[in-house]
Amino acid sequence: MPQNHVQALLTSNKLDDRSLLLTLEELHRDLGDPIYPAVFLALYNIELSTATAKHYWQEATRYRHHGDTVHSLRAIIFDYLYTRTNELEDPRIVSAIQLDKLKQCAITDGLTSLYNQSHFKQELEKLIFLYSDRPGAVFSLLLFDLDHFKQFNDRCGHLRGDRVLAEVGEIIQTQVPKDALAARYGGEEFAVILPETGLAQAIILAEKIRAAVERTRFDGEDRLDKGNLTISGGVASFPAAGKTTVSLIAHADSKLYDAKITRNSISPRPSDSRGIIRHAFRSIVEVSKKPSGQICSSLSSDISYTGILLKTPQPSEVGEELELRFPFPFWPDDHATSGQVRHIRNKDARGAYLIGIEFCQPQVDFIEKVLPEEIYHKAGL
Repeated sequence: MPQNHVQALLTSNKLDDRSLLLTLEELHRDLGDPIYPAVFLALYNIELSTATAKHYWQEATRYRHHGDTVHSLRAIIFDYLYTRTNELEDPRIVSAIQLDKLKQCAITDGLTSLYNQSHFKQELEKLIFLYSDRPGAVFSLLLFDLDHFKQFNDRCGHLRGDRVLAEVGEIIQTQVPKDALAARYGGEEFAVILPETGLAQAIILAEKIRAAVERTRFDGEDRLDKGNLTISGGVASFPAAGKTTVSLIAHADSKLYDAKITRNSISPRPSDSRGIIRHAFRSIVEVSKKPSGQICSSLSSDISYTGILLKTPQPSEVGEELELRFPFPFWPDDHATSGQVRHIRNKDARGAYLIGIEFCQPQVDFIEKVLPEEIYHKAGL
């Protein structure tokens, strides 16, 4: 776009007037008259029609050579606008770099450096408009809310709370892809737009953010009743969850409300989304029951980030919670988690039970290590 080219030129201190003019002439040959309004927008944040901007440019540059004096390009344009037009009634000299910083400040949150709610909603509306003309196109929206953050502020103080918000903003920014837009939605709420991302993959990304916040040690979190600061999130995808800004946000917000009932969770859960792919992976898993702690060695049959299918000589009941340990070197590293028994098949010829277990928390990071990268990404994980 002309604006991007011109902005880059005018924010560069390496181009003198002669080089700048020559470069703009080259751009004009490639892009035509639209470069003229781009120049005035970049220099003075003035929006002009193409015809008006071209007229001002031609008139201003005519006065650049006066006698034996060659005036500064930027100065002569400023003088022309101020003395011969009504475009600059109360001028303030602002460099292009300063102007760019001012624009950035207007759309970002000062505490977290993420985008602010206003810019987030504008970009969401743009994306909806763009995707509405693309059959089959999808994108997803994530809404997050820190759990018991009022308790944290009351017990640790608002200054420490502000540091936590900034840290969470960094965590979110590092977990999402480069084309995502992350924003502070308000207070302790955050939002993320994920272009070209369906529901299943969006839930995985939301889960990675939840897990990253859970394992981060925040200064003062030991004062919370649960001793650990966590986050909950709701996920909505366009167009299934809505085709307007209001409906999409409302859907994500309702899912966030569901997640806040249990806290430290994502709604929908990964197991609620369709198309979960399980992969055959046979290795030793140590299973123990609560409260006895008796350990039984079992053999995995298949695995996904939401659960595992085990062959075990130890009987279980549907709904029973089990502790699972994945010992090294049978697995990439020593790993432990818990899960609930969801279904049980009868004994096989050797007397082993086949039990399906859903992990209490999706094991996204662990499964990335277990499965070869090409398989993991082919599955859309």
